[in-house]
Amino acid sequence: MDAPIPLPEGMTEISLGSAGLRVWQITTDACQALVSAQGAQLLAFQARGKAPLLWLSAQAAYAPGKAIRGGIPLCFPWFGPHPADPAKPAHGFARQRKWTLASAATTRDAIVLELQLAADAATRALWPHDFLASLRMSLGSTLSLQLSVTNTGHDDCLFGFAFHSYFPLADSREARVEGLEGSACIDQLRPGQKRQRQEGPVRFDGETDRIYLHTAGRCRLVDEARNHALSISAPDCRSVIAWNPGAAKTARLGDMAPEAWRGMACVESGNIEDDAVRLPAGATKAFTLAFEQEA
Repeated sequence: MDAPIPLPEGMTEISLGSAGLRVWQITTDACQALVSAQGAQLLAFQARGKAPLLWLSAQAAYAPGKAIRGGIPLCFPWFGPHPADPAKPAHGFARQRKWTLASAATTRDAIVLELQLAADAATRALWPHDFLASLRMSLGSTLSLQLSVTNTGHDDCLFGFAFHSYFPLADSREARVEGLEGSACIDQLRPGQKRQRQEGPVRFDGETDRIYLHTAGRCRLVDEARNHALSISAPDCRSVIAWNPGAAKTARLGDMAPEAWRGMACVESGNIEDDAVRLPAGATKAFTLAFEQEA
């Protein structure tokens, strides 16, 4: 077990699930949040006076090595199926591994956590590179995250990643994503189809699984039924993934209620496909993600 570090006021350690998954609960004057050591995953966040920012499935599984449905899972060092070996875990291994809490401190208006994951024999069996990944979360009246990846090996490495953010909606069919107009689009539900250019806002009309490349690193999720909007800023990320499982796929998932697809959508920020990151030996690159709730 990791050596414990002192926790600041407002932060306590609890456990979830029958296996006792390690989780930290944050309750301050500025916000409430829930963070899992597995995957360094932010499960919930709500700023004071604001609606909950993230969606978390009521049927999420809290078990070692099993992905948790909701919040902000981190997909790393690849997104989706492994490009050469479909037997390897989808979305990489980072979201299923236990991360180390490296620091936890209080600033003037936030609790700031840093969690780390370093290469070991298990990760090298899946991805033959040495690395140190650090995820910094600032949890206050607003939320921001920063992923830093250091190549601690002797050769260049190529990786993809995504902040797989889940957001609550009144009705996904009455939501839109603005800011991706003109971006190259890969429709994952139509394999073999040529890339298209996005025309107008993105809609979630049934099952949706689209990758947008070479974006400006900023978009806006509008929940028309609630008259609510969320600005998503990820200046170091050039890819956006829009995902909703729709009714049929949700029925096949064991960790979502049958109608849950109506109340959520994923708008994910990262660098995948053409936007994947090549990192020289010894180099570090950081990627930030921040949110602004407009109503």
